Amino acid sequence: MKRHRSQFRSSVGDAIMRPNRMSTRSHSWLRGFARDEDGAVIVFSFFILIMMLVAGGIAIDISRQEMERARLQNTLDNAVLAAAGAPFGADPKAIVEDYFAKAQMTDYLHEIDDDGEGEDDIVTTLNSSMVKASASKEMNTHLMHLSGVKTLTATAASVAVRRVPKLEVAMVLDVSGSMGSNRKLTNLKAAAKTFVTTILNSSEHGDSVISVVPFSWNVAPGEGIYEALTVNETHHYSTCLRFDENDYNSASIDPDATYDQQIYTSLYGSFDNLTASWRSCFTEDRAEITPYSISESNLHTKIDSLHADGNTSGHLGMKWGAALLDPKFHSVATSLRGAELIDDELTDIPASYTEAETLKVIVMMGDGQNTTSYLFNDNSSYRGPNSDLVQVKWQQMEFKYAYHIYKHKTSYSENKCSKKNWECVYEASGPEQSAEFLHDVHDDRYWNIQEGEWISEYAFNRLDETLEGFISSEALDWEEAWGRMSPEYYGDITGDWGPWNDYRNSNSENGSDKDGMMDDICTATKNKGVVVYTIGFEISRGGTAETELKDCASSAAHYYRAEGVNINDAFNSIASNVVNLRLTQ
Repeated sequence: MKRHRSQFRSSVGDAIMRPNRMSTRSHSWLRGFARDEDGAVIVFSFFILIMMLVAGGIAIDISRQEMERARLQNTLDNAVLAAAGAPFGADPKAIVEDYFAKAQMTDYLHEIDDDGEGEDDIVTTLNSSMVKASASKEMNTHLMHLSGVKTLTATAASVAVRRVPKLEVAMVLDVSGSMGSNRKLTNLKAAAKTFVTTILNSSEHGDSVISVVPFSWNVAPGEGIYEALTVNETHHYSTCLRFDENDYNSASIDPDATYDQQIYTSLYGSFDNLTASWRSCFTEDRAEITPYSISESNLHTKIDSLHADGNTSGHLGMKWGAALLDPKFHSVATSLRGAELIDDELTDIPASYTEAETLKVIVMMGDGQNTTSYLFNDNSSYRGPNSDLVQVKWQQMEFKYAYHIYKHKTSYSENKCSKKNWECVYEASGPEQSAEFLHDVHDDRYWNIQEGEWISEYAFNRLDETLEGFISSEALDWEEAWGRMSPEYYGDITGDWGPWNDYRNSNSENGSDKDGMMDDICTATKNKGVVVYTIGFEISRGGTAETELKDCASSAAHYYRAEGVNINDAFNSIASNVVNLRLTQ
């Protein structure tokens, strides 16, 4: 039994001792594990550091790439913009290459294809040009190579398109008397012709349409435009119209509205010899509007024909310039085309104001402030029918034969005409003739204008009996009468200066009146989206003329001062500005 208990104790002791040995081994393994965990943290931390360096390197290298790309893009944009905007006939490819050479970036520019094979990078026409270019630069990475990326490539591409949209241009040119001094008209002609050439040569044939509107006392639209409008016609001397003050609030001259005809006369002058410089409307071809022309030679001829005379009416110049660009004149253009006064291909002018591809421009040149014009009062007693100017018509008669009224006798002797019971037969020979008599109502007599003598009212009233070949006697309307004589002439002959006072004082338009109407028409025109350039030619700085021209322009930048031959610079700058140049990609 003792042995058995001893063995039992030994077994129990072994069992008790065995866990103690296992505990010792566990502590050793834990201490090793702890030592192994410290190493892993270091490795992991090192890994995180490497990743941060790589990420920072990527950021730095990508930033360098973007900087180089931006530099390439900026150089490309400037290069293609300059190449597209170069004059027709220049070498766009050389311009792009020159930009890159000066930037010391020649090696990065890709070859530009302009050999006509495939899709060209350069396409130029008279009214547009397109230049495409691309470039790339390969650069070594600084830190990204740690991740296996040895190089990065910066690339750039750009397209510039110069497009001159369809242009409708009205050149409103001051040809008043002051333009005849100091070679102003000569300098204007040279500058205006250069402007015409620049505009027409910058576009396809027919895409640029130019009208020339000369103005002084008035603006003569010419027969073609006049007949396409609705006019209350009162005479046949001229085509100038009279507008009401309210008409200047609109940019249009409506063909469906009715306008009054301007009375044609002159403050001074004799019969059938109105003083040219004082005429209310100039009727010569040189003074008339040249509408919607696409011919360089015709426009040059028109400009060369301009003549300086008369006072200044800038409001009328602007009114007609605006009307020529207003879509309501489409029917007028159709009429002009039917009369073969403009080119057949001009079927869509004036374009709508909302037509995106059409730019409407007025270039107005003035050399001084608006001055006074003279008008008869609308309710004047010197308007309407039954004037004091009477026209007598007769025709030369040739004797044919005489016959006896009771006997069947015929004679070919004109002497029988004075015999009793003989009647003579005459036939008209030669053209109809006329003479004018001016009635002096105060003295009841008539001034025979052709003969230069007075006859009594009694003798005048018997002309149907005393004037061989008498046809008629008719008092002309006053509007017809004023086309033959001036108020001054009427006063000199009759001693009645009522017409002179009426014409000169009752309803005249002074410079201030015209300035107000010019402000209105300029505002109405700009509100329609028309671009208005103005040129003050040798005018006082800060004076009335400059103030009005500045206010009329689309902005301060659209107004130009010019002296002498420098007017050419103003027109050249305006021509450049109407070219639409934009970067499209």
